[in-house]
Amino acid sequence: MKYFILYLFFMFSIDIGALILLKFGVENSSLYNLLSLVEFNLLFFFYRAVSKNTLTKKVSLINIILYNAIFVGTSIFLGKDVLSVTYNNLAPLFGAFQISIVLILFLREFLISEEILSYKKNILFWITVGLFMYYLGTLPLTGILSYMKKNDSFQFLYHIQKLLTIIMHSCFITGFLWSWNRVK
Repeated sequence: MKYFILYLFFMFSIDIGALILLKFGVENSSLYNLLSLVEFNLLFFFYRAVSKNTLTKKVSLINIILYNAIFVGTSIFLGKDVLSVTYNNLAPLFGAFQISIVLILFLREFLISEEILSYKKNILFWITVGLFMYYLGTLPLTGILSYMKKNDSFQFLYHIQKLLTIIMHSCFITGFLWSWNRVK
């Protein structure tokens, strides 16, 4: 769970930092590039740590290596670095696809285990469902948002992403509340 707590803390910190930069009129893409790098690494490490299945562990490890190679490769190929003022939209697209695969493997592992009988009180189930709905839903959005002009269609897609974020966090909250006695 330490990787997930770090993930939540990091996501919150980056969003607050980006909001502060935006308030002062400073471009915040560099923070979101950093977020992308750390976000997917933490999630891959998290699922590698909590999974009991060797396939899920191996796929998580392969995805850690592959994602970092893709992040560095796209940054070099596109002439961007982590601190660039231009958002690297290719790495999060690949990361969302890769984490979706890991989430499917983990859900498969969960569904064939005895833990499925008490899924309501299992925090890992709710975290996985929330992340899966978010990343699967934002996969097409991530691919096209950078190529759209800021008009009504852009705002509509941005609202879809905000809705998916609310759904994901609602799953996290549901899991924390229903598993409260188990987490203590």
